[in-house]
Amino acid sequence: MRQMFSVVLGMALVAVGGMAYLLFRSASLLIYQMACSLGLGPLLAEWRTHTLQWQWPEWVVYCLPDGFWAAGYVLVVSGLFRPHPLKWAVAGIVPLAGCLSEVAQWAGLLPGTPDVVDAVCYLIPYILYLSVRSWKTEI
Repeated sequence: MRQMFSVVLGMALVAVGGMAYLLFRSASLLIYQMACSLGLGPLLAEWRTHTLQWQWPEWVVYCLPDGFWAAGYVLVVSGLFRPHPLKWAVAGIVPLAGCLSEVAQWAGLLPGTPDVVDAVCYLIPYILYLSVRSWKTEI
C-alpha cells in the first residue's frame, strides 16, 4: 500500500511540474507544443488567461517544476523498486542528471542559463530520500 501511495504521489508531482510549465512558461516550449498537438491548445489558452493575474517569483516558475519532477521521479522509483542495494542509485539518476546539466550549462557544454536554484531544486528531493532511507535503516 505504501509503495502504491509513493507511485501515485510521484506521478502527481510530475503532473504538477508539467502544469507549471504549461501554465506559466513560454508557449514555445516542447511540452506546450506537444499538448497542443493533442488538441489541448484551446483549453490551455483559456487556463493561461486565468493565471495572468498571478505573479509568482521567478524561482517558482523556472526552478520549482524541476524540483517537482525530481521528487516525482524519486518517489516513483522508491515505490516501484522492491528493496534492492542499488535502489538509491537508480533514484538518483534524474536529480543528478539535472545537476550535471546545470554544471554543463555553466561550462558552456549545454545551451541554457545555469542556475544554482535549479540545481538545489533537483538535489533536495534526492537528499531527503537518502536521509529518510538512512534514518529508516537505523531504526
